[in-house]
Amino acid sequence: MRDALSIECPHCGETFSLAFDVSEGGAEFVTDCEVCCRPMVVTVRVTDGAVDGVEIAEC
Repeated sequence: MRDALSIECPHCGETFSLAFDVSEGGAEFVTDCEVCCRPMVVTVRVTDGAVDGVEIAEC
């Protein structure tokens, strides 16, 4: 099941949407901002098939 996460870039402050498959469980990955193209680390916590929290940090 896919869930849309609203991500705020730690570099430029712009918000964009990111698709995430909650059936895979939690994850940590690096993705680039869709606005300023700078990388960030996204950590997603999943509990009982739902997103329980999202942390975003600069790379």
